[in-house]
Amino acid sequence: MTRKPLPRRPAPFQDELLSNWIARLAEANYCSVPELCRYLGLAQERPPETQSDLAGVDIGGFCATIRLPPEELDSMLIQRRADFPIECITWSDFQNCPACARKQPGISLRHWRFAWSVRCEVCRSELVPLHGNSEGLAQLPSRLRHRAQEGAVRLRTVYRHGNVHASRRMDLTLQVAAVLAPELRLGALFSQNRIDRFKALAAINLGMTRPLLAAALTMKSDRVGETKLRIAFPHKRKLVDRLARLAESLPRQRSREGDGPKNQSRKYCAGTAHVPRQEYLQAARRAIDQLGENAERSDLLNCAAKFLESACQSHVDIP
Repeated sequence: MTRKPLPRRPAPFQDELLSNWIARLAEANYCSVPELCRYLGLAQERPPETQSDLAGVDIGGFCATIRLPPEELDSMLIQRRADFPIECITWSDFQNCPACARKQPGISLRHWRFAWSVRCEVCRSELVPLHGNSEGLAQLPSRLRHRAQEGAVRLRTVYRHGNVHASRRMDLTLQVAAVLAPELRLGALFSQNRIDRFKALAAINLGMTRPLLAAALTMKSDRVGETKLRIAFPHKRKLVDRLARLAESLPRQRSREGDGPKNQSRKYCAGTAHVPRQEYLQAARRAIDQLGENAERSDLLNCAAKFLESACQSHVDIP
């Protein structure tokens, strides 16, 4: 069957999904989406989103009818990896760009479906959840935002390159995070709670850079964290043992309000002060030598913790 090109053809937007564009084509040509899909020779009466949706379709005739160069077709489709252990692409929009949505109501861009997308690739605005609190962005701590952005870049790179080893490591990282933090369980990468989603992305970053230290610090503050990990990962006994030893060797961080009860006297605190161990002092000196005496206290503590981890534990790669 020879099909004539569509008389009306609104140009596709940058990174627009093929399914969204076909819906706009149907509206411009005064027909329903199922009618247009049948006219285009599609097997189903819904617009295609992946390459598998176009199986058995005459790509040349399809592109000629909608007047789209065949080389541009892939850029409007979603490429899913069946062998990737982490679900990174949703089947529907879970976030959008308010600026682009106001400019073109009903628009759906491809990168809005990706778990690693935190900014709009068109206008560089922050993406916001569809059903969450859009005002929560200003409440995000700067350190969490930075680590989440780094984790998003790592997730995107690993997914696009198909790195099997790194993907398994990320999957294990999210499993550990879900055990230690219930809010980071399945689906946290697409959570409508912005803080939970950013925590999941930040966990990926820490899992790829300092997995032992990140888990040990959490276990240090959570008394039952070790028990949770042993129950969840009975086949990782040696790794949990190393985490427990590392957590035990870490200094207990003081809260801003103080570690002891409010009615504890200064005389009692002074009398029970702990003498720092030699390895802690060495790690602190190395951190000061590297960052300088005027560096931020939090940066010095993080740097010293890294030196302490490397001194206490040999490098362990997570399979």
